[in-house]
Amino acid sequence: MLQKLRPRRPSPAMIVALVALVAALGGTAYAAGQINGNSIQKQTIGGGKLKKQTLTGYQINVDKLGEVPLAKRTTHTFWAVVHNPAGQGNATLTRASDAGVISAVEAGGAVTVIFPITVSNCANVAGRNNDGTSPPDAGYAQTNISPANPNAIEVHTKDKTGANQDSDFNLIVVCP
Repeated sequence: MLQKLRPRRPSPAMIVALVALVAALGGTAYAAGQINGNSIQKQTIGGGKLKKQTLTGYQINVDKLGEVPLAKRTTHTFWAVVHNPAGQGNATLTRASDAGVISAVEAGGAVTVIFPITVSNCANVAGRNNDGTSPPDAGYAQTNISPANPNAIEVHTKDKTGANQDSDFNLIVVCP
């Protein structure tokens, strides 16, 4: 019976396993105590490994971000310069805040300027002005939301007596 209780020597495999366990635990503890934010090299941690809401504008290089639609403006502000010479159906968009997205069409005595979003709850104002550098003739411009399209503003240009007169104009629309 004494022979059964006598301690036996550990096998070589058990010794190697214990040494490996101690080394692994000790290395992890050492690394946890030694590694901090200052010891991490730049651009070595992928974006998917970061916790949400941990970066601020200081850590983000804004120059490397792509343009986000409508991010250039604090509100959705659009503008258009329209060339509208005398005659029907010849109004053209000269310049616009979102070239290629905003369009202008003349029909029924008004120029309809179409925007990429609904503008029915937006403030808008138009003024007669030449699309070039020469001074405009006396007169004014009236605006209203298009009854046929909530993305459009109709602009009617008038002479100084209030009669309809085709004329160039500038339009600005500010949305919340």
